[in-house]
Amino acid sequence: MADPVSPQGAEHELLMVRDFPVPQQAVYDAWADLAHATDWWGPEGFIVPPERVSIDNRVGGTYRACMVNTLTGDELWWGGTLRELKPPDRLVMTQEWQSPDGTPSSPETLITVDLAPHDGGTRQTFRQGPFADRRDLDGHQSGWNSSFDRLARYLARHRGAGERRG
Repeated sequence: MADPVSPQGAEHELLMVRDFPVPQQAVYDAWADLAHATDWWGPEGFIVPPERVSIDNRVGGTYRACMVNTLTGDELWWGGTLRELKPPDRLVMTQEWQSPDGTPSSPETLITVDLAPHDGGTRQTFRQGPFADRRDLDGHQSGWNSSFDRLARYLARHRGAGERRG
C-alpha cells in the first residue's frame, strides 16, 4: 500500500491508495451499489444494515447511512451529497457525521475516489478532507484502512481475487 497520508504533507487531507486485482467497474460497483456497500462499509467491528442506508443515486442526490458497533450497539450516522458519478472512473461526495435525526454533527468533508487501470487490476486513490485537526484525520485513516481491508475481502469473495498492495 502506498503511504496513506499525502506525501505533500497536507495536514488536513487524507490520501490513501489501494490496488485491487479486479476491473475498475467491480470496484466502482462496490462503492456505488448499496447491495455491495453494506458488505464492506465501516471498520471491523461495525456493520451497516441495509435498512439503515438510503441513497438517491444521481449527481446532486443525497445519501445517509448508519454504522452499528456490533459489541455495544452504538450507532454512528453519516450522510452527504453525491457530487460526481463517472463510472467506472470516479465518485465524489460530501460526508458529515449526523445525529440520528439527520442534523449535522461535524464539519463537512469532501471524499474523492478515483479508479484507474493498474497492473492488470485497479488502483483506487481515495482523498478526504479537509479535517479540523490531525486527531480527526488519524481517526478517519484508521477507519478507512479497516474498511478498505473489508473491501478487499469483499472483492475477493465476489470476484475470485485477493488484494495486492502497491
